[in-house]
Amino acid sequence: MLRLRPFIGHDFVLPLVFVFAGAVASFPQKSPVGNLVRQEFQNGKDDWGSEARVAVSDDGEAHLMLQADSDWGLPTVFQPLPKKFERRRRRAPPPPPPPRRRRTLPDALFIESLSDNCTVVNMARYSGDDGGLLWSTRSHIYYEGDKGLVRYDSGSPPTAGELMKAGWGTHAVHGDPITGKLYELLDQRKRVLRRNGEFLYIRCLHAANYSNAGVARLGMKIMMGNYLAFVGGGELAVQNRDRIWFLVELGCKGTLPTRSLGKDRNIKRIDKYRGPNSLVVCEHGQRGGILERDLQNGGRHSIVYPNYPFNRILRRDIPSGRVTVLTAVEKMNDACSLSVDYDRSLWYWHGESAKGAEEALVSCLATVRGPPGLPGAPGVHGVQPGQAAAGKPGKPGPPGSVGHRGSTGPAGETGRQGLLGEPGDDGDKGPPGAPPAAPKPIKNKIRKATFVGLIGLHSLLLGSVYFILKFRKDTAKKATIDVDGHEEEPH
Repeated sequence: MLRLRPFIGHDFVLPLVFVFAGAVASFPQKSPVGNLVRQEFQNGKDDWGSEARVAVSDDGEAHLMLQADSDWGLPTVFQPLPKKFERRRRRAPPPPPPPRRRRTLPDALFIESLSDNCTVVNMARYSGDDGGLLWSTRSHIYYEGDKGLVRYDSGSPPTAGELMKAGWGTHAVHGDPITGKLYELLDQRKRVLRRNGEFLYIRCLHAANYSNAGVARLGMKIMMGNYLAFVGGGELAVQNRDRIWFLVELGCKGTLPTRSLGKDRNIKRIDKYRGPNSLVVCEHGQRGGILERDLQNGGRHSIVYPNYPFNRILRRDIPSGRVTVLTAVEKMNDACSLSVDYDRSLWYWHGESAKGAEEALVSCLATVRGPPGLPGAPGVHGVQPGQAAAGKPGKPGPPGSVGHRGSTGPAGETGRQGLLGEPGDDGDKGPPGAPPAAPKPIKNKIRKATFVGLIGLHSLLLGSVYFILKFRKDTAKKATIDVDGHEEEPH
């Protein structure tokens, strides 16, 4: 490290600098000269206020430079190098990422009523023996049977049944009736979630072929007990092994907001075997139903599920555990899940040997509070009403009674005559007006001689006319005299 120290005083600095600069200029130069790539400060300022720098070029040579404070007035050659040669400063740490925006939930779903007014189809030819969950989207109903994945077109009754995926196996799929999206629940290894598993991921599925449409991670890992999952309105509710309810905002990527709603406060467990408030388990080990969000009661959450063997549909508020009965259903054998179709005001469920069918897919009427559904088919045209005939006139009614004459009121008093007012004072006489202006003189007067001449000329013209007319009369009279001198008689 090179430092320059003063020997005598400040007056010694300038000569020393110029001597050093001349010595450097006399050194032989190397060609080509390397490009300057950086400067390094050498321990800051010395006692004089000067700075020593070492400039390093890309040819590997180090060049010593001195810099004095600006109040020394050194020549420009000794000023600091441009900023592009200075040592790069450490970059500031990047700003923190913006806070993650909260997902916007779709419209809420709430069931007003469910009925036992149902139609039934037997799907045993496609499903084989009963197996797992039933779910639906905006246009289809799905069921996981022993033979594979079965699909029907939505309606009452369901139509166009088919075995969509043979040998599909056991899955944990749920359909959101509001959005129509399909979600599969996965464990920490992204495998199908089962009872007593660690719930950590959700896979979105394409409805056309059930291929992967994205995977999202929960905000926290949930240790499951029995498999209990309920979907609706863009949310999923599950109960863990400690009977604590968790709510997950559904999505296909990123981290999904996950929060605890608290422990179920009803001592009658929902997963108790054939209990009065329980949900029977499917043969593949799951239980499922609908998640509601009641916006008319502060967004309170509740779940709706079938209650076999008591043949009822129950609503259970979470986490309070308060249970109400929505409806009773006959012959609801082994129903372990249900779904709703708010577009068509229907609800669907499956039961083995239910409603007289071997593997019954049942469609019933419902009243669901949700977003506007699909438009219905147009109705038939109405009949134009004919013109009505005039009816017979009715009989005249009886004459009305004559009203009583009212009494005459008292005459009012005569008013008094007012006093005559005093005459007003005469006004002051105004000043005399100016005399009228003199008439304008008459111009272009006819002189007396001119007037007499005009009278004479007029008389001359009248005399000439008279003589001319008299001459013409005499000439005509002569023409009528006969050659013998007799005047012809007029005919």
